[in-house]
Amino acid sequence: MKWNRVIYKDCMNEEDGLPTLEDKSIDLCLTDPPYNIDFKGYGGYKKIKKIKLYHDKIENYEDWCKSWFNEVKRICENIIISVGLLNQHFWYKNFEVDGVLYRNDKNGRFGSRIAVFNHLEPWFYFGKKRQFFNINLVDFRTPIEKHIWIHPCPRNRNLIEFIIKKFQPKNVIDPFLGSGTTSEVCTRLGIKWIGYEINEIYSQDINKRLKNCKREINQKQTTLI
Repeated sequence: MKWNRVIYKDCMNEEDGLPTLEDKSIDLCLTDPPYNIDFKGYGGYKKIKKIKLYHDKIENYEDWCKSWFNEVKRICENIIISVGLLNQHFWYKNFEVDGVLYRNDKNGRFGSRIAVFNHLEPWFYFGKKRQFFNINLVDFRTPIEKHIWIHPCPRNRNLIEFIIKKFQPKNVIDPFLGSGTTSEVCTRLGIKWIGYEINEIYSQDINKRLKNCKREINQKQTTLI
């Protein structure tokens, strides 16, 4: 497998998508799939440029989730997914959840349907390393740098780094790479990664993250609440 690259296609494509990967060939899937909340708004730093973005609702959303998740289960030893507050029931109902981590953001606000996810977000774990995912709540506030990205909901880099350091995976896959936080953190930690992103407009964010991104030594430990 060719690592450290982004495939700008649907992760379920038949040419080089999830169905083409070998069983249990990847240590950790860490991803943030669409929540299906029908978001329509703007991305990009307001003083520089606004780009209109549409994230339409996915038809047969639950069937779609089952489709890609079953492929991820086949491929990966461990899985960590940000499922969204409104979707928790679906995941509990259809899959055996082995652990839950809630990220609290004291900077979060409840001004819109999408803002609520910035305040409290559940991350579900599926796998055998339950002892590594027994922390119920961590506090990671949304950084000011959020507004430099085109993507409207870039993942908190400190949170992703905390999770990856917790597991120390050999390699990581992110089927919904978004602004590229997973790729940046893995690169800095010297961990092999591969990502899929269907919206190629976010390549601007991903390239910005990876430009001059090098492996760091003596990483600082994350503080828990």
